[in-house]
Amino acid sequence: MTLRKIYEQLEMEPKYDEEISKLNSRIPLMLDEFREKFHESQYLDKTIYPKLVKEFALLIGEDNIYQKALTGRYYLPLSDFFEKGNDEDTLHRNIRNLSILLEVSKRTLTQSFHVDLYRYILVSSKRAFELALVDIGYLFIQESIVKKRARELDENLILGNLSWLSSFPNVRQIFANSLRHFLAKEYPDAITDAYSSLESLVKTFLGRDMSLDDNETRADLMKQLGLGQDWGQMSDFYSKLAHEFSSRYGKKETGESSQIATELAEFYIYMTGSFVRLIGQIIQNRDESNAG
Repeated sequence: MTLRKIYEQLEMEPKYDEEISKLNSRIPLMLDEFREKFHESQYLDKTIYPKLVKEFALLIGEDNIYQKALTGRYYLPLSDFFEKGNDEDTLHRNIRNLSILLEVSKRTLTQSFHVDLYRYILVSSKRAFELALVDIGYLFIQESIVKKRARELDENLILGNLSWLSSFPNVRQIFANSLRHFLAKEYPDAITDAYSSLESLVKTFLGRDMSLDDNETRADLMKQLGLGQDWGQMSDFYSKLAHEFSSRYGKKETGESSQIATELAEFYIYMTGSFVRLIGQIIQNRDESNAG
């Protein structure tokens, strides 16, 4: 019997704050158990684990990665980069950090032929989510954490694209970075990476190194996708939004970043996903035709 079933049988209603607090506590506990796996091998403990900590700390912008002891200096355990508490801000930070850690672990551990360790942290992370008795606003699907919104859109334009883009790892990484920035409410950076991911894919799709800012490139893209004038106007709008709001271009004359609403940033992510999905369908159809 699951914990959720026990609550239902006892006609108990779980409290949101308590469940958030439990999840925020489960993540560090899970990471401490993950740490113990490295203690089993001196090689893993002295080489792979420090590499994991350093790369993770770099990506989340944390420069304090050591702890001092009487016998010397040691790398902080990964659990120290996560916080306990029952507020949503702590939850969002922990989930953002966990999402980044999973990506770092996948790259570091699989490249060093320790897929078992990656699978361990992946399964443990999913388990930590599954134990929540309330809707925490995030989905753990396959190997990615995504924020719950319109489920069909998330599956087709976000999760589907992440899966398909596995054949284009550089593009996938930039697109995933855009999603992370969006979840962290770093909207200008989210737009920058969304634009860059599509631009990189378009260069591969069209077979030439041209910017999406180029009118000819966008016109050729629409032609290759078999889309009409209205879509051409949308591609122009897509480029203009990046210039107005991205962290790369979106600066006022005062040097301040342009403000952008959550809804507009979300719309931009889905626009990117729509273009990626269209390109993916064309490439898939071509591959199937060539195989036939």
